[in-house]
Amino acid sequence: MSGQAEAVEQEKQAEEKQAQAPTASETQPNLEALMHIPLEVSVELGRVNVPLHTIVRMGRGAVLKLNKEAESRVEVLANGAVFARGEVVKADGKLGVRITEVVSPGERIRVLA
Repeated sequence: MSGQAEAVEQEKQAEEKQAQAPTASETQPNLEALMHIPLEVSVELGRVNVPLHTIVRMGRGAVLKLNKEAESRVEVLANGAVFARGEVVKADGKLGVRITEVVSPGERIRVLA
């Protein structure tokens, strides 16, 4: 009979621990609140280093050649960190980016470190 009493006591202790443990909603951040934080999203078409005298001489219609080919993929950055890659497309007379790859969470974390 004492074995049964011990089992009942252990069950009660387990229930008490479970009642005291925080719920999943208490331990996880409220992600919905974070979803409305604005981020600066930019697309990097390419980079180039040019001397100041070249920049000073530039005027309307000047072409600045970048270090990428016209059809090459571009990186999409959120607050300066790459989160996706894609290709430039024309949509309704404007330029846009078609996302072709989303950077893995592991790679995003490595970039932040």
